[in-house]
Amino acid sequence: MVKFAILTDIHGNYDALEAVIKDIDSRSDIEHIYNLGDNIGVGHKTNEVLDLVTNRKDMTNIAGNHDEAIMAVAHNETYPESLKNKFYEHHQWIVEHLDSKFYTFLDQLDREITKEIDGLNFYFTHYRILEEDMDKHISEDPFQPIVEPSLEHVHGLFNGIDADFVTFGHNHVLHHFDDIETIYFNPGSVGLNNGAYAVYGIVEVKDGAINVERIKVPYDNQAFLDGFEEKNVPGKELIFESFI
Repeated sequence: MVKFAILTDIHGNYDALEAVIKDIDSRSDIEHIYNLGDNIGVGHKTNEVLDLVTNRKDMTNIAGNHDEAIMAVAHNETYPESLKNKFYEHHQWIVEHLDSKFYTFLDQLDREITKEIDGLNFYFTHYRILEEDMDKHISEDPFQPIVEPSLEHVHGLFNGIDADFVTFGHNHVLHHFDDIETIYFNPGSVGLNNGAYAVYGIVEVKDGAINVERIKVPYDNQAFLDGFEEKNVPGKELIFESFI
């Protein structure tokens, strides 16, 4: 039997991440953690999140669109037009507070990982990028448009991916669909929820079967909420209206 955790879309919310990690560490049977990207951006505890993530030896990390857009700003590269009106000023602020020791880590994150676990094929990504778009810069919007949660939509979104289990993030709501051939799972966002809780997933692989559990972890989110005003985070009005 193999058991591992899936978390995604931390979005700079260290308090939520800390609660999730404490819950994972309290369980003796979770062997590994897969972190599916958007580590930073939106939230304001950038370095705290990255310090925790980079110090976990049992965590595999993937790039999200916010991670890549922020690094485009950091390297003075072309920024995605699709994000400019909403996030450019905010991402500039993130870069101003981002410790440069994390640049290499963020620059080297993979966009997808495939892995065989107990004879089954697993596909990990932040969100679908077509094969022909895999090498495109973030400014070219390589990620596919978000689809609403349904078996039909995710089946179409990941058409061509040959895997027993496909897991992803990006859209911050739960996806858990099974078309017999493939299980599609997005646990929802660790850091951005309409309430004082964080979510992640636990996957158990045993005797050729895959079982999935979504875990909801309560935490005190008041310091996270207050921090936007205290630090005068750019774009906080949009963030509260759309994400929190």
